[in-house]
Amino acid sequence: MFNSIFKRPKARGFNYQPRYYDQAKEELQNRLAKYKKSEEGSEPDLDVELTKERIRSGFANRNRTTYYSTKMEDRKSSFRLIIIMACLFLLAYMMLRSDKILTFVESMSGG
Repeated sequence: MFNSIFKRPKARGFNYQPRYYDQAKEELQNRLAKYKKSEEGSEPDLDVELTKERIRSGFANRNRTTYYSTKMEDRKSSFRLIIIMACLFLLAYMMLRSDKILTFVESMSGG
């Protein structure tokens, strides 16, 4: 009687077996299946499923492409900004070191 009161239930066990998922292989199999079905002549239900899959893969490819192209554009834009700032800094330095700016300021002040 006392043994059943103080006895704790055992934790439930799971039979989980992790699986390996290869996205590129699955996409290749889907594309091959699509072409096989188009050669054989497909049913209307399969056409709907193929259309859904084509739309889904189109969105996935566009998002992936957009991310990488945006990243490259940001990198190019940053590099361009650094080059422009360096040129402006060099131009300002050369202008301040020359005597022409000093003579221009003196002529404008009337002295």
